[in-house]
Amino acid sequence: MTSLIKNSGLRALALALLVIVSATMAPVSQARAAGPEFCFGASGQGCGNWTIGQMPRVAFCVHFAGFGLCKVSGGSLSHDPCCADNPNGKMCGGNESSTSCTLAWTKSVDRAIWGYQWTRMIETNLVNNTGDVVRSKYCANRGSGVHSNDTQHCCSSRSRGAYPWENIARPSLKICE
Repeated sequence: MTSLIKNSGLRALALALLVIVSATMAPVSQARAAGPEFCFGASGQGCGNWTIGQMPRVAFCVHFAGFGLCKVSGGSLSHDPCCADNPNGKMCGGNESSTSCTLAWTKSVDRAIWGYQWTRMIETNLVNNTGDVVRSKYCANRGSGVHSNDTQHCCSSRSRGAYPWENIARPSLKICE
């Protein structure tokens, strides 16, 4: 149990550092309309794993054979559509002249730092320019942990309270059924 707590703490710290790095490395001159969107709904910038000029794109995805094992959260599911509607909003890739999407960005960072994310297998070359997240591809599967305010993202739309050993350092954790 002690090693589990230590490993969870290290994972949370590493994830927090990735969030900070991605926030500081986000390209501010690329508006959403400039190109197709991939992994629309996953945490981070698109699917990551490529660059725009010299700027690497950061995402929480592990890539293989045209697919990515990607992190998703209630924050990423709200921030991506917000950016589709407001390309100059907070961390949307535009010139950030608008305060739009600030709440969604803050929620996304909070969910990443505290580990309220789930993992989905996503086809990384599938284009989505609709501005809407395809729920069936990004919802939280049975057994996935979500923040108590994000239970609507469970694929079944049902959740249960977390057991004490499941919610170490995450008091708002719910488990999708």
